[in-house]
Amino acid sequence: MLDSITNNWDYPVEMQPIFSDTGKKIETHRAVVRTDTSEVLGVHGNSYKIITNDDVINSIMDSIKKTGLGTDYKFKAIVTDNGRKMRAEIIYPNETFEPVVGDIHQFRINVYNSYDGSWAMQQVSDALRLRCLNGQMFPDVISKTWAKHTTNVSIDGSALKIVKGLNTFKNQKEIYQGYMKAKVDRTSVEAFLKMTLCSVKMKSDAKKYNEKRLESLLGLYDTEASNLGSNKWALYNSLTYWATHTGKLKSPENARRIRENEIAKAIPAMAMI
Repeated sequence: MLDSITNNWDYPVEMQPIFSDTGKKIETHRAVVRTDTSEVLGVHGNSYKIITNDDVINSIMDSIKKTGLGTDYKFKAIVTDNGRKMRAEIIYPNETFEPVVGDIHQFRINVYNSYDGSWAMQQVSDALRLRCLNGQMFPDVISKTWAKHTTNVSIDGSALKIVKGLNTFKNQKEIYQGYMKAKVDRTSVEAFLKMTLCSVKMKSDAKKYNEKRLESLLGLYDTEASNLGSNKWALYNSLTYWATHTGKLKSPENARRIRENEIAKAIPAMAMI
């Protein structure tokens, strides 16, 4: 292992009963309590099972052993909201591709878990672009393991998904090079953003979009286009920049996860530009 940064992700948690204001035990729900701080991290129905951060990370590490990828990786775990959420990443610096010389992308495995119910246990493979440290969401099928906290984690299943993710990663060079060759104009980019990431659902058939978000995304696109040209590669990088630069928001890790999911859903529509 090349590097390990642990942000206290292996802390003790347990299920405890909850009581009404009158002291009566509530039979239908229980609380997840962080016992080293006595803080309630979440309240759930009786079907909920704790999948601890330690169990999640250990299962992914066991899965990696089955893939034959080896231990030449960097590991980092980030805990937020007083322990309610955890995101870990495993980066393989020697598994790379370069769509253009010097623009290096490394294979990365992202792992998510939560005790408050906001995130299921998830494992997602993607690429880390070193030039700006953006996570690059795959434009085709994302390699993903997803499990509710009512099921058990399948190590063998996770291992297969990691291998699939690596194979997808190796095919990205040609896809990204295709983005570089695909010219777009700003009007088309604006229409794409209004239709996808900036669209606001309305009860009527009227079309509405988030003007503030649109302005922000167009500004990012203009910046990327000035360096990369007016093409889908510039658009793609403006989207991944927006998704991964959430440090100034109230809940950065949650915002990042939401934005990454939004972009993954929007990327197929890029084919229509």
